Amino acid sequence: MTGYSSRQSPWRIRMMKNKKVLFLDMDGTTLDDEKQLSGENLEALRRAAREGHELVITTGRTHASAGYLREHYGLDQVGCRYMIVYNGAAILDCEKGKLLYSRTIPLEYAARMIDAARQEGIYLHSYTGDHVLTEREDENLAVYLKRTSMKARLVPDLKAALEQPPYKLLAVEVRDPDRLHVFQEKQLSWTRGKVDMYFSCREYLEVVPEGVCKGAALRMFCEMMDIPVEQTIAAGDEGNDLSMIQAAGTGCAVANAQEVIRAAADYVTERDNNHSAVAEIVERFML
Repeated sequence: MTGYSSRQSPWRIRMMKNKKVLFLDMDGTTLDDEKQLSGENLEALRRAAREGHELVITTGRTHASAGYLREHYGLDQVGCRYMIVYNGAAILDCEKGKLLYSRTIPLEYAARMIDAARQEGIYLHSYTGDHVLTEREDENLAVYLKRTSMKARLVPDLKAALEQPPYKLLAVEVRDPDRLHVFQEKQLSWTRGKVDMYFSCREYLEVVPEGVCKGAALRMFCEMMDIPVEQTIAAGDEGNDLSMIQAAGTGCAVANAQEVIRAAADYVTERDNNHSAVAEIVERFML
């Protein structure tokens, strides 16, 4: 009888030893300010994939929105198989259409956050399928839909409309973002140990399951794929990228990143997101 041997061939050991994984934030990092992917970035990513490296979209966007970017810009054609979405609440194998990992906000906590947002007059939405789920149609929603190319489903009661525990909630304030900081502070008395809140840009306050972040998802991905964290590279620019920058073997901040992100990074690019900063990272650390 023949049995399975856990011993790996010398060829596979060499491949795994040299293989690197690049975790890519999208908005403000891989994409420019017009939400476009430069040809230089795409070609650099193509070359990295050809050399056997892994490319992982790592974003606060939904699976539908991130999936659109993956296909629209041809990232699916250059070897980008996996996506980390909702700031790390879900990990997807796009080729197999398989959910590898997920965490959600208990409905009790989601309801409490919705009530708090209503009381403070803060715009807050969730998601259903490929739609934003919201009870309020205003400038905040309009800006979000324009930035993400998503559509909205308006409902009279967001709490009642949540059929399943959500991956995340998002508070948006485009006119006076400081209101989000005040709102966040007011919720700290009950959110500790229940949900986490952090910014993905100055106008977006993310509400996610407790312990969920891009850094934790990076480590989870490496554990699932049996890849040493030391062989990972992360690229980001905003507050929700901080944990990923800190967790990666090599954390990279693009030149336009927030100061706290640049300070935490192992490498800060000379170029910004409007001038193919990701290509600079790929060329320096992967090719």
